[in-house]
Amino acid sequence: MCCLTVAGALRRRGRVVHQRAKGPVDPGVGQRVRELRTARGMTQADLAGDDFTKGFISLLETGRTRVSLRAAEILAQRLGVSSADLIAGGDGKADLELALLRAEQQLSAGRAVEAIEVLERLANKAMGSLRARALRARGRALVEAERPREGLVLLEEAGRAFEALGQREFVIRTIYDRALAFAHLNEPGNALALALECDAAMTAGGFVDRTLELQVRSLMATTFAFSGDLDSADLQAQRALQLAEDVVDPDALGSLYSTLSFARQRQNDLSGAMAYARKGLAVYEELGRDRAVGQMWHNVATIHLDRHQYEKAADAIERSDRIAKQAKLPSLEDKYARAGSEHPGASPYTRTRGLLLQARALAARRGPLSQIRRTLNIARNSVRDEPARIRAEVHEAFASILADRGEWREAYEQARTSLELVRPDLGSRKK
Repeated sequence: MCCLTVAGALRRRGRVVHQRAKGPVDPGVGQRVRELRTARGMTQADLAGDDFTKGFISLLETGRTRVSLRAAEILAQRLGVSSADLIAGGDGKADLELALLRAEQQLSAGRAVEAIEVLERLANKAMGSLRARALRARGRALVEAERPREGLVLLEEAGRAFEALGQREFVIRTIYDRALAFAHLNEPGNALALALECDAAMTAGGFVDRTLELQVRSLMATTFAFSGDLDSADLQAQRALQLAEDVVDPDALGSLYSTLSFARQRQNDLSGAMAYARKGLAVYEELGRDRAVGQMWHNVATIHLDRHQYEKAADAIERSDRIAKQAKLPSLEDKYARAGSEHPGASPYTRTRGLLLQARALAARRGPLSQIRRTLNIARNSVRDEPARIRAEVHEAFASILADRGEWREAYEQARTSLELVRPDLGSRKK
């Protein structure tokens, strides 16, 4: 078999092209073909197409046949590398491309921390389009790892690189990535501006990607809801639901359900919020996305908190932490509590929500009041520069817990502070 010619395996325009592969069999070529193919999610039949037989691809990947230059050119084009890199290997573009694909798979699977170091090495080695893609992927990984400020710097650099290379599709995708980074930074104005810019760029450039459009609509719905514009949030959510009928990407659907859950929660539709949270859980559990599942359980906990179901909120947090331990992930509760101190660019609101969950869970378990006070004081200090409605949320939680413990005078003061933050006119009238 090692002397098998490409005749019978390579076909062009309905006739066999007789081209004998020369030289010894190089098993490294077949290994690179297999790794690139699987990394791109292609079957042997997909790679073979109309030019090869599936049997030839199998023989090549297992090191039992040679590949001619013509065959290498066709295969390399389908695998997104040059024929020279496919044949030569070593430190060529094919190996860098393969490493990038693996890192992107880690990122898609929710293992952002693992991908960060690999992508940094890639960005230092690669050039041109490959380097820009590595920068973008590392920026996205940093955002997912709760380091959005660092990620934003790389995403901006990647965007400029794609612009210089004339790769408009990647420019548009990177605009969305930057919008997401600003959302993680609790800067809804910047997030919304970039989401709208991405939407306009897709329309103007005739670029059609239903999955990306779904992600943009979901982000806009979340941002509008967070800003209090519930009518606009509902409009974007409805458009996202219509797009979801044409999208088969389960990750995008899981993200949409999470977005809709948040939007419904902001609208005080807690039943709707819980229904979408459960749908998101089902999607992520089926995908085996442990981090996303843990995150969704935290979302469920916040809904229970809004319902004043503190025992159920505590149970949801415990489930999230069990998932984190089983999957050897950092405690999600600890991640929220530490985010601001470990990474200065992380959202104070993200950290505060985690601290509130922690305090509520302690209260539900009748934990020491001194520990609860300490947690809530940290939360209060972390949002000193945030909008009034966020500060009011902390004081309201403080008041509720103190009242439950019979600390009526202090509970009254916290409740009054919360009300004055929401209705500043009350404070001015009092004076």
